[in-house]
Amino acid sequence: MILSNKSFPTFVINLPDDIEKKIRLKKQLNKLNLNYFFIDAVDGRNKNIKEFKNYNDKKRKLFFGRSLLPKELAILESHKLIFKQIVKENLDLALILEDDISFDQNFMFYLKKIVNLNYPWEIVRFIHSDKLTISNGRKVINLGNNYFLKRFPKLFGGAHAYLISNKGAKKILSQINSYYYPIDIMMGETWKNNLNSLICSPGLVWQETEYNIDPPGSIRFLKKEKKIFSLYPYTRLFFKIYETIAKWSHYLYKFIPDKKSLKNTKI
Repeated sequence: MILSNKSFPTFVINLPDDIEKKIRLKKQLNKLNLNYFFIDAVDGRNKNIKEFKNYNDKKRKLFFGRSLLPKELAILESHKLIFKQIVKENLDLALILEDDISFDQNFMFYLKKIVNLNYPWEIVRFIHSDKLTISNGRKVINLGNNYFLKRFPKLFGGAHAYLISNKGAKKILSQINSYYYPIDIMMGETWKNNLNSLICSPGLVWQETEYNIDPPGSIRFLKKEKKIFSLYPYTRLFFKIYETIAKWSHYLYKFIPDKKSLKNTKI
């Protein structure tokens, strides 16, 4: 695949027995003329959380009230395999996709613009969601036709489609040495990993509900019940205070450079 002066691989995460998803996505990728490779996902269906050595379950339960599910951990480990490959092969950048997605008709047009920007992004996520649409974010790069790369103070889920640079892969890998967040939230923890992480808005890639392993209402999204005499309500409160201060401080810290980028970056 050649996009102007830069070429790069596209990695697609797929369980070997998800043949239907693979065939469906292949048809889309062939139309987009992407240089893609399917990567066998880590299968969490028959795993125990104790098998994931870098996962800190104590912190997770202390601050969130429940453990991450084996499939959430398996998804993170699947992305981790690709990050390691990017670093090992010294790739400048890569497009990473999950197999339950569909593309907006303008995806390739804006992908080309983003790849060739004179701007040091490290992760650009292509998230399409109702929450993101109504959320306020700071415009960092004007892509034209009312499309922007934005920085958000809030954490948004979604690791189903994103560009990542070599530097971005290294930063995420260092954070995965000990973790208690799922991979998509880690991408937004910029006050911890110092990632230059942006989101394309409006979103250009969405997850299809019928193929998504975690549709809205699944156990992954249920709130933890706060029991009487439990330590969790207090640890959760202090964590939320810390997180709010940290993410808004980082967001404000980026205000001046973001405004300069919006003004000076040429498309």
